[in-house]
Amino acid sequence: MVPSLSLIGRMIGLAVLAGLLLVVVRWGDPRLAGLLANTAWLVCGACAIAIPVGTFCAVAIVKTNLPGRYVAALLLASVVFAPLFVQAAAWDSGFGMQGWYTLATNPRLTAAPLLVGWPAAIWVHGLAAVPWIALIVGVSLRNVEPELEEDAVLLASPGTVLWKVSTRRCFMAMVVAGLWVAIVCTAEISVTDLFQVRTFAEEVYTQSTLGTLDLPGDNDSVDQAGFGAVGLIMGLVLTAVFVVTLLLVAMGLWPEVSEPPTRPGWVARLGKMRWLVGLVLWIVLTVLVGVPLASLVYKAGVSVSSTENGRERSWSVSKAMTLVARAPGEQRRELLQTTRIAAAAATGAVLVGFCLAWSLRRNRRVGWIRLGLIGFCLTIPGPLLGLLVIRLMNQPPDSWLAPLAWLYDKTLFAPWLVQTVRSLPVATLVLWPALASMPQSLLDSAATAGAGPFSRLLFIVLPTRWHALLAAWILAFAVAAGELGATILVIPPGPTTIAIRIFSLSHYGVEDRLASICLVIMGIISVMTVVAATLLGWISRK
Repeated sequence: MVPSLSLIGRMIGLAVLAGLLLVVVRWGDPRLAGLLANTAWLVCGACAIAIPVGTFCAVAIVKTNLPGRYVAALLLASVVFAPLFVQAAAWDSGFGMQGWYTLATNPRLTAAPLLVGWPAAIWVHGLAAVPWIALIVGVSLRNVEPELEEDAVLLASPGTVLWKVSTRRCFMAMVVAGLWVAIVCTAEISVTDLFQVRTFAEEVYTQSTLGTLDLPGDNDSVDQAGFGAVGLIMGLVLTAVFVVTLLLVAMGLWPEVSEPPTRPGWVARLGKMRWLVGLVLWIVLTVLVGVPLASLVYKAGVSVSSTENGRERSWSVSKAMTLVARAPGEQRRELLQTTRIAAAAATGAVLVGFCLAWSLRRNRRVGWIRLGLIGFCLTIPGPLLGLLVIRLMNQPPDSWLAPLAWLYDKTLFAPWLVQTVRSLPVATLVLWPALASMPQSLLDSAATAGAGPFSRLLFIVLPTRWHALLAAWILAFAVAAGELGATILVIPPGPTTIAIRIFSLSHYGVEDRLASICLVIMGIISVMTVVAATLLGWISRK
């Protein structure tokens, strides 16, 4: 899709607004400006890795005749919703301070490991975003008009058509994908906290745990440890610009999503070059999936013994298999708690998301309030969401809202609420194109025959879109189960979630027990994601 002048004008206006706000923040609160600048550096570094690599994967899988495209698509889909704290732990187990590569090449730690600080945070965020880039750009590539590519291939080589026609038609999809990476980097804390990188969301989490964060309504005096409520609001406004831009561009991509071509897409025949391109693709997939997975498997099976020559490490497949098999039983309380909360959150997110998606389908032009709700759920950093829920529910006994305090202290309502908010955008964005593609003529015919709104919903919409509802629930469950930033602040005393358990253990180094837990979580989330992607038609053998 080629961007229109009006869309470009809106994006330029938002960029100017972001620049002006950054100047105001820099003048009023230099520390907040530095945190936002750190966030921007993280976003730029992650995009520099993810966009070219993810676009290459999308083009190679969707638009070429490479051997093994289906398997490559399965591998990418399996790690789309892999929790960031698991991916960070996987890379840290190989190349962090106690990683196998670090200990093998630098046993005395006389030099810094490969992954530490800023390089580590950018690397993990960048590689974690590659599957998202491939997914978003791949969907756009599948909807490029075959007529354009077929006409162009009569005058140019397949490689030229891929570069000058196919990829240019999905330019705005690349913009959407890049903005999605920016949103994830802006709101997440698991990677930055592990590698000690100071960003806006990380600072919100740190100050909230120290009790130095001022929310609106508190005493706005700023000490050396906090940046105050005004700075907090300014930071949220700046991060909201990313989401507004994303939604504007996504609205421009609407025809490509809701009205896909009826003909099969054009596929480039690369000839002898396909083996070279295929080799590059599988090298990328090996780095993306194989290396972190192998690092976890090695850590799960490694044993250290003292000998006359010092400490020696050996690896045992039986130990790795034993620890992985025992992990679900050892962590059954955390897994059960995670399942209970995530299942309830996914159900709530799908119910609300269905209503939002249906209302957007019926009235696409007047959807700013609904889009704003989706944008809020995407933008707000997890720690701040947790703090807002605490402020809402932690009421004094003499308040008319005192029952909320009982819900906060005695039930799982607070973690359910924050996980529902975090998974709502995914459920809505999955259901939106599925409901938008419903033939209006079919609904009109049913209405003419006397079917009311509920009957049309029950007997037409649900039977024909059940696969999208099931996929939305599965993906919402995966997002809710991996939510960390808000859940860690609102979880009541008692069993914790598996995300908090992994996050806590990862700060002491990735050892065999933690590696086995991460392998179990990776397996569960990967299977769920592949099932959802198959239901939505994201993976095809064609």
